[in-house]
Amino acid sequence: MTPKKCFWPGWVGCLLLASAVVSSAGEKQIVSLKDLSETQVKCAGFELQHEAIVHVRAVGAGGENTWSYHNGDRTGDLNAYSWIIDADTRNVVWEMTVENSSKSKDERNFDGTVTLPAGSYEVYLAAAVFSINTAFTHISMPVDHRKSPLFGDVRTEKKNFFNWLAGWWSDDFAKSWNKRSRTWGIDLLVDESVGASSFNPPKARDNVVIKATGLGENEVLRKSFSLGDAASLFIYALGEGDRESQLSDHGWIVNTSDRKRVWEMQLRNCTYAGGAEKNIRYVNTVTLPKGDYTLYYVTDGSHSSPCWNANPPYDPLNWGITVSIDRERERKNFRTTPNEEDRNVIVSLIHPRNSDYLSEGFTLKKDARIRVYAVGERDNSRRSMADYGTILDAKTREKVWTMDVDRTSHAGGASKNQYIDEIITLPRGNYIVTYTTDDSHAYDDWNADPPYDREHYGITVMGVGEKWDPTVVGKYTEERNKNVIAQIPRPGNNVDVARPFAIDKTTRIRVYAIGEGMGREMDDYGWIEDAKTGTVVWEMTYRMTFHAGGDRKNRMVNTTITLDRGNYRLRFKSDDSHSFGDWNADPPDDQQYWGITLYRDDSLPGGGAPPVPPPAEVPDPPDDADD
Repeated sequence: MTPKKCFWPGWVGCLLLASAVVSSAGEKQIVSLKDLSETQVKCAGFELQHEAIVHVRAVGAGGENTWSYHNGDRTGDLNAYSWIIDADTRNVVWEMTVENSSKSKDERNFDGTVTLPAGSYEVYLAAAVFSINTAFTHISMPVDHRKSPLFGDVRTEKKNFFNWLAGWWSDDFAKSWNKRSRTWGIDLLVDESVGASSFNPPKARDNVVIKATGLGENEVLRKSFSLGDAASLFIYALGEGDRESQLSDHGWIVNTSDRKRVWEMQLRNCTYAGGAEKNIRYVNTVTLPKGDYTLYYVTDGSHSSPCWNANPPYDPLNWGITVSIDRERERKNFRTTPNEEDRNVIVSLIHPRNSDYLSEGFTLKKDARIRVYAVGERDNSRRSMADYGTILDAKTREKVWTMDVDRTSHAGGASKNQYIDEIITLPRGNYIVTYTTDDSHAYDDWNADPPYDREHYGITVMGVGEKWDPTVVGKYTEERNKNVIAQIPRPGNNVDVARPFAIDKTTRIRVYAIGEGMGREMDDYGWIEDAKTGTVVWEMTYRMTFHAGGDRKNRMVNTTITLDRGNYRLRFKSDDSHSFGDWNADPPDDQQYWGITLYRDDSLPGGGAPPVPPPAEVPDPPDDADD
C-alpha cells in the first residue's frame, strides 16, 4: 500500500531563509519559520560546520494550567511551540516549554541561546491544538486544515480553520485564531563567522530497505521480504499508544512460515517520542534468521501525519516505520516479495453484512499447508465469537477449523474486533468455508470503531509460500450425495415432517442433525421410527448433542447407528421460533444443514464413519438458565 500524501501545506517546501539576513550587529539569520494559520507544522534543516552558539527567538502559546485545562502533553501544556532535533540521532536538543519561556499577553516568548556542536539539525514549529482560556471557560480543539464539519473539504472549497471557527463558534474566536496563529514562529541566528548551510528535512538515513512514513488514518501497510541469511535490522518506528490500553498506531513482523510474530512494538519496549503523552518511539536492532517475513504497520482513525489531534512527536515527518540494514553483506541477502494476502487465494469471503451467512467450497487434490486469515467480532458477554469463520469437511460436515475466541488477537479499533492468522495442514478432500455474522457491527455498518484491516473483514483461505502449486486446488461443486438415504433439509417453524425410506439389508448409517435445545430438552429435533409399528428406533436427545456454534441452544449430533432391513420414516419436528431463515438468536455454524440427514457410512473414505468427538465446551448451565 502506498502511504497517503501528507496534506500539510507548509512542510514540503519548508521555509528556510539562509545565511544573509542580519538581525543585529554581528548576527545572521539561518532559519525563520512563521505563520501557522494554514498548516499544523513547519520545519527547516540546517548544518553547522563547527560548534556554535545559536540565538533562539520563539513565540508560542499555551501553558494556562488552570483547574479546567490539561491536554496531557509533556511540553508543559503549550499548544504552539518550537523545538530542535539532531538530524542524525533524531533526538531533541532544545525545546520551548512553559518553564523556559515567559508570558506576554496571550502568547509565550523565548529569547535565549543554545550551544550546538557541529552537525545537522532540524527545527520545527507546530500548533496542532487551538486553545482559548478565561477565568471561567476553556475551549480546546484540534486544528484540522483539511476539512471542517460545516464547510466540507477545505482544499477544494478554499475554506480553512479560520472559516470553520467563524461558522461554529463565533467571530471573536475566529479572529483570535487568525491573528495569533500568524504571530507564532521561531528565528535562529548565529555569529556572522559561523559556517552554516541548509537542507530539506527529514535527513535521510543510510541503508534503508523499507520506509513507510507520513502515514495517514486507517492505513494497513504490508511489506513482505525474504532474508537469504541472518541479518540485523535497525528499526525506527513512531506510533501512538495509550499507557492504559492497547497501541493504536504500531508495527510488527511476522514469520510467514508459521505466522508467529518475531517482533512487535509494545508499550514496554517503546519510549516517549515527544509532544502528546501518547506519542511513542521504538529504536533498536532486531536480528532475524534466514526466512520469509512480512512487516505490518497499522493506524487508527485519528492523530497521524495529515492531521494531529494533539501535539505531534519530535520527529513528525517520520511518523510510521523505517527499517535499515547497515552491513552490506546482510543487505545483499534482503529482497522484497509479493504480499501473501494478494496471492495464493483459495477462498475469500469478505465484506459480510449484518445477519449474513457466506459459504464457498474447495477441493484439495493432495495434503496441503493452508493459511487462514479471519477478522471478526467477539461477543464479550458470552466469551465467544459473534462474527466468525469455520472450515467444514464437505462429506462429514465435521468442523476441521474454527475461529476459536481463545486463539484470536485484538484486531484494532473496538476491543471486540478480533483476528486470527495461522497455518494449518488439511488432508486431501473437499471442504466448505463459511462465515457467519450477527445482527450488528459488520462491514461498512460498524456500531463501534472498526478493525484496522476492515477490507479483510471475513475469512480468507490461502496457499502457503512462494512455491505454492495452485493446481493442488480444484473447484468444488456441491452435489446431492448418492449415499444420502433420506433427508429433511432446512425445516422452518411449526413443522412436523416425515420422509419414508427403506433399508434392503442391515446397514450402518451416519446421522447428522442440527436442531434447537434448551433446559436439557429438544425443541427442534429429529428421529427415526419403524414405518409399520411407529416404534421409535432412534431419537435426537439433548444428552447426545453438542454445541453447534452460534447461540448455545443450537445443538448437533453426528453419529453412526445400525438399522436392520425394513421400512422406516425419518421425522423432524420444530416449535414456533428459531429455524432456518428465521433465527431469533445466532444461527449454528453449519446452518445450511439445519434439519436431519441420513447417510450410508460407505460414503466416507475407507467405508466407515469415523468417530466424531464433540468439541470442548463449558459445562451445561442449570436447567432454568436457558428458560
